[in-house]
Amino acid sequence: MFSRIGPLELLIMAILALLLLCVPSFIAHRRRVRRMGWVVAASVLGVFTGVFWFVALFMALSMTTHEPGSGQLPGDRPAD
Repeated sequence: MFSRIGPLELLIMAILALLLLCVPSFIAHRRRVRRMGWVVAASVLGVFTGVFWFVALFMALSMTTHEPGSGQLPGDRPAD
C-alpha cells in the first residue's frame, strides 16, 4: 500500500500528521487553559507513544480556564 507513495504524498501526510498532533495545544490555547505547558508536554510525548495525545486532548478540553473578565493572564506584565 505504501510502496508507491511519492515525495509529495509523503510531505502532505507529514504535514497533516503534525497538524493533528498540534490539535490539543491549539484547543488549550483557544480556551486559555491554566497550565497550558502540561498540555503541550503531553502532546509532545504523544508524538512518541500516541497514548499521550489522547491525554493531552482530554486535558485541553477539561482543564480550567482563565477568567474572561480579568483581562490578564497570570505572569503577564502590566501595561506601561
